Amino acid sequence: MNPFAGMNWTDAMSWLRSGAEIAILWFVLYRVLLALERISAGGKMRGIAIGLGLVGAAWLLARYLELHAISWLLQASLGFLVVILIVVLQPELRRLFARLGGILPSLEPGGPGDATAATHLIDALTFMSARRIGGLVVVERSDRLDDLVATSPFDCDLTSKALVTVFWKDSPLHDGAVVVRRGRIAAAGVILPLTTNAAYRHLSGTRHRAGVGISEDTDALALIVSEETGAISAADRGELSTGLSQHDLQILLGRVFRGAPTRHSGLLRVIRRKGAG
Repeated sequence: MNPFAGMNWTDAMSWLRSGAEIAILWFVLYRVLLALERISAGGKMRGIAIGLGLVGAAWLLARYLELHAISWLLQASLGFLVVILIVVLQPELRRLFARLGGILPSLEPGGPGDATAATHLIDALTFMSARRIGGLVVVERSDRLDDLVATSPFDCDLTSKALVTVFWKDSPLHDGAVVVRRGRIAAAGVILPLTTNAAYRHLSGTRHRAGVGISEDTDALALIVSEETGAISAADRGELSTGLSQHDLQILLGRVFRGAPTRHSGLLRVIRRKGAG
């Protein structure tokens, strides 16, 4: 029996219109989600603002062409705006709430530590780099990392030998991160959130993605040693700089640790130029 035997021209146009609506909705939603995944929070907000400005015109056009499903979707989109914003901006909202935890003042003295801690950290990273010992060190700044510290506390003095021991390949803690707080090792073997930034999808190792991830969520500085190449990298404010030398580390940590010598003022330019090479 032919299902199209009794179909007239009106029915055929209705089927074609419905099929066109489904295809348009699929293509538009897919492209929008794909584009939002690749752009920053500011770009997302601008895109959402422009999209809201176009909703009215698109709704009028859909009603004129009798595209009822698209017309209903555009009309109902305003009601779902809050849900859409939460889903699209979920990473940015997570970072916002993570930073809100550091607003209240702490009774404990803050700061990463002093020049002695910086010297031990540089010595350890240089030693590990020469021997290709992978490692990830997170230096706490203003944003408190209490949640991370609580998962794997490990309170001891920050020395080069202690850091190398933690990241030695036979150590049960070598796959995780070390958290440095006030010049001491506050935690070891910590699992960090990985970055969702599409720009860093090419990174094969989880250490680098974890370092970028924690620098996106907090103001902490992440220092990474590659187990494959021995290269030293730094993640700060969501940006990754690679191929750092001992001299670069002295400049970088001179800005972070109290009392450490600083010989250059153009730190970010120097580090980012190296990362781009």
